[in-house]
Amino acid sequence: MKRALVLFAFLISFSGFTQENKGNYRAKRLSVKDTVKIDSVSINPSRFIVKDKAGKIIDTSLYHVDFSKAILTFKELITIDTVEVYYLRYPDFITKEYKQLDKSVIVDRSSSLRKLYQLENTDRRNSFTPFDGLTTSGSISRGVTVGNNQNSVLNSELDLQISGKLSDKVSLRASIQDANIPLQESGYSQRLDEFDQVFIELYSDNWNIRAGDIDLINNNSYFAKFTKRVQGLLVNATLSDKTNVFASGALVRGQFTTTQFIAQ
Repeated sequence: MKRALVLFAFLISFSGFTQENKGNYRAKRLSVKDTVKIDSVSINPSRFIVKDKAGKIIDTSLYHVDFSKAILTFKELITIDTVEVYYLRYPDFITKEYKQLDKSVIVDRSSSLRKLYQLENTDRRNSFTPFDGLTTSGSISRGVTVGNNQNSVLNSELDLQISGKLSDKVSLRASIQDANIPLQESGYSQRLDEFDQVFIELYSDNWNIRAGDIDLINNNSYFAKFTKRVQGLLVNATLSDKTNVFASGALVRGQFTTTQFIAQ
């Protein structure tokens, strides 16, 4: 019984080997040259045969075979123009090229290509400085007026302008103007409504927000046309080429002045 099982296993393995060899065993008819490329992969030297057109085996002294490169080289010039080559090709899993990385993505070392790459430390601190792009300009002047029939009066003028970019798309502008700052008990103005003009505005390509002194103008309507300067907030946005939305909320600026004089 054991002999029968061993014989059966041997026949199965022999059958599998025969089928594999039959699938890898090749026969090609090639034209005679000094060097002939037989196949693209290595071949097995154990079952290599070269025959002429009549089926006669050519002596091995007339040619040389590089089995690793599958190249046939004739040592002497033979009279026949065509030969038949019978050889056993190695299986694909042996001749297949295995590699961890694709060579096509590897770039040769070059000094010109090193300029395209830059390594940075991830622990690098952010060097952004808020309001770094803002510029300020303006002037302030003070004077004293005296006369023989009046007391001394302190006159002052202030003009301060602030403008610049907060980011690539958002800009800022602000203004403080006053042509006559009254003299207070503490020597300076303490309320913003004492100035002639005070406002700060953030704006971009499609919107703007302004706080402080704003001008409300309505001249397109037939009814209720008005032009008024108030203190508050104005928001304006452009939604499309034909749609513009704005809203404002403010208190009307009011000034109360008392003048006392002795008439004659």
